[in-house]
Amino acid sequence: MKTAVDTVFLLPGQGAYTPGILAAEADSPAVAEVLRTVDRVAGEFGRGGVRGLLTDPGSPSAAELVRTDSFALQLAVFAAAVACARLAEERQTPDVLVGHSMGEIAALTLAGAFDTADGARLVCHRSEALLAHCPQGGAMAALELPAGSAAHLVGAAAVPGLAVAVSNAPRQTVVSGPEEAVGTVMRLTEALGARATRLNAPFPFHSPLLGAAAQAFGEAIAGLAQRPLRRTVYSPVAEGYLSDATDLKALLVRQLTAPVRFLAAVRELHAAGASRFVECGRAGLSGLVLRSVPDVAAEPTVRAARRAGAAPAPAVVPAPVPAAVPVVDAAGVLEELRQLYATTLGYPAEAITGDADLEADLGIDSLKRAEMLGKVAAHFGLRDSAADGRFIVQPTLAELAELVATALGEQSGGPAPAPAVVPAPVPAAVPVVDAAGVLEELRQLYATTLGYPAEAITGDADLEADLGIDSLKRAEMLGKVAAHFGLRDSAADGRFIVQPTLAELAELVAEAQTAAR
Repeated sequence: MKTAVDTVFLLPGQGAYTPGILAAEADSPAVAEVLRTVDRVAGEFGRGGVRGLLTDPGSPSAAELVRTDSFALQLAVFAAAVACARLAEERQTPDVLVGHSMGEIAALTLAGAFDTADGARLVCHRSEALLAHCPQGGAMAALELPAGSAAHLVGAAAVPGLAVAVSNAPRQTVVSGPEEAVGTVMRLTEALGARATRLNAPFPFHSPLLGAAAQAFGEAIAGLAQRPLRRTVYSPVAEGYLSDATDLKALLVRQLTAPVRFLAAVRELHAAGASRFVECGRAGLSGLVLRSVPDVAAEPTVRAARRAGAAPAPAVVPAPVPAAVPVVDAAGVLEELRQLYATTLGYPAEAITGDADLEADLGIDSLKRAEMLGKVAAHFGLRDSAADGRFIVQPTLAELAELVATALGEQSGGPAPAPAVVPAPVPAAVPVVDAAGVLEELRQLYATTLGYPAEAITGDADLEADLGIDSLKRAEMLGKVAAHFGLRDSAADGRFIVQPTLAELAELVAEAQTAAR
C-alpha cells in the first residue's frame, strides 16, 4: 500500500472528450502509438477509429456523439486519457494513478494491468453491453449539494434505480437514474436554492439501471488476462489502493452500478502528502481538486486546439494590399472556453454548453463573469481587446467565443498601418493621471469603507492573502471604486477585478481616467 504521495495522475472519464484535443501532439510517437492501437482494436469490433476525432478540432462535438455514436465517444475518451498520460509521463513520474469513472480503465492500462489493446477492448465490450442492455429513459444531473444532502433528496424521491452516482467535490454531487426521477431531484435541489445541471451523458452511469449491462460486460471480458500492476493505483470505486490480489475485471464490472467517491479519494491522497494533481486530459477534474483540498497544484496536461484548420492563403495580386486577417474558428474557441470554465469553476465539462445562459442556467453571476473574463484574456492573449465592454455582457459562451475569435483574428493580422502625418491642427495633450495619487485615494477609500487602519492598506499588500478581501468583497469595492473615480463602463474590463494589489489596480484606474479625458 502506498503511504507517501506527491504527484497524482488523474485519468478522466465522461466529459473528457474534446474535438481535436491531440491535434498539436498527433506526431508524438507516444500519441501515435496509442491512436494506432486503439483504431486497430476498433476495427476488430467492426467500428471506425477515433484518430480523426482526437486530432481534428472540426470533429463532431461530445453532444453530437452522445446522440449518434456513443461507442466512438467512449473509445475516444479512453484514447485521449491514455495518450495525455503518456505525454505527461515524459515530464514526470506519478506516485499514484486515479481513474474517474470510466477513467479507471485508462488508469489500469497505465499501471500495466492491461496493455493498450486490451484496455481498448475493455472499453469496446463495455460500450457494446451498454448499447445492448441499457434501458431507455435514463439521465444524470450534477447538483451543487454535498453528497449527504443529495442522498437525502434521492431517498425522498424514493424511485427504484435512482442513486447518488458520483461525489465530486464538497458541493458537487452527481445523481443518476430514471429521467423523470432525476428531474424530480433537480427540482428539489433548485427549491433549496442550489443549482442543478442535466449532464450530457449517453447512459445513466453508476446506477442500478445498468445491472443487466454490467452482467453482459462481465461475461464478455472473461477471457482477457489481468497482468501485474507496475504502478500504484487508487480506486474511487473500491475506496482504496488496488493490488495484484484485486479482481480488477470484477471491479470494472461493479463500477457500472457502484458510486464513484472521487472527493474521498482526493482527500485521502492529499492527507498522504499529495501536492500535485495532473489531469491527463481536460474534463474539469483539476477544478474539482482545487475545490476540495487546500495548498495543491492541479492542472490539465493539454490545451484544446483553437483552429479548425489553417486559414486559406491570400490571393496573389499585382499590387500591394494589406495582409488578410486570419479567420479564427469560433467553434474551436468555444471548446477551449468550455474546458477553461469547467476546469476553473469545477463543473462537469458536459454541463458547460455553448447555448447555456451563463447566469440563468449555470449560476455564473456578474462577479464570477468578471473574474473569468480576466482568465479568458490571459488564456487567449487578448491584450487590450478584453477591455471592450461587450465581452463581459455576452450571455452565453457561444456568443463570447464569437467575440474572442474576432479579436484573435484581428490580433493575428498585425497592427494597422500608421496614418500619414498631415499638417492638421493637433489636439491638446491629454493630461496623464498620476497612479501614485490614485493609489493614495484608493487606500483611503478601502480603509474608510472596510474599517481598516489606513496604514494597513499598502500598495503592495495582497488584497486576499494579506488583507482578507475575498472575491465578493472585491466586487463590491470595485463598484465603489468605479463610482468614486467616475470610471463609467471602464470597470467592466475584467482586468480590474483580478488585480491582486491596490498598486496594480491604481495603474489601471489611472490609465482609464487618462483615456476618459
